[in-house]
Amino acid sequence: MMTTEQPAVPPARKPNEENGAAARSADWENPRVASILSAAAKCFARKGFTATTLAEIGKELGLRKSIVHYYFASKAALIHEVQSFTYHRYLDRLKEAIRNGDGSPQQATDALRALWDAIQSNKTGTGLNIEVWSAARRDAELKRRAAGLQRDARQVVRDAVAGSTKSPRSEALATLVLAVLNGLSVTEYLEGDELKAKEAYEAFLGLLQTALEAPTNGS
Repeated sequence: MMTTEQPAVPPARKPNEENGAAARSADWENPRVASILSAAAKCFARKGFTATTLAEIGKELGLRKSIVHYYFASKAALIHEVQSFTYHRYLDRLKEAIRNGDGSPQQATDALRALWDAIQSNKTGTGLNIEVWSAARRDAELKRRAAGLQRDARQVVRDAVAGSTKSPRSEALATLVLAVLNGLSVTEYLEGDELKAKEAYEAFLGLLQTALEAPTNGS
């Protein structure tokens, strides 16, 4: 059902972060903004970035296109924000698991298991990532922001596997974890075999825990 409701107060805007980190330009705490971002993620994952229109995103929520346009100047601006919004919801789950852990290798693998569960709870996430990666080939700003998200994620994963240690080994492990997460998510998306992907991830976590428990020769 379409509504003629107009937003009373413009959403707060936050400055872009420095050094290529993932920028946040919309107020994620605003319920209307959050609902538009969630609806856009579903539409982009379902129909693709090119085929999706702002009108269709509004229709998903029963809103006029003008209301969506009020919060986001263009479809490009919207997809920039959508991936950042979706990605950081996953990372918040991982950060919470780290805060509640004891810093042990078992805690690290439990935290990374929680991240996988978070990814699995939102089936549109992988499809959205594929669309963003594809669109980033033609959009330098989107590519920059996607790279910033990868750096954000690598930092959080590094904290999960090695606390605050800044050794080359922990950075390499974090990069490997992200590569496995992305690869298995895409494999499941293409093959549709959730159990197979989960078993592979559990096997990887077992190998990772063994690596974390191994002596590091002072590194």
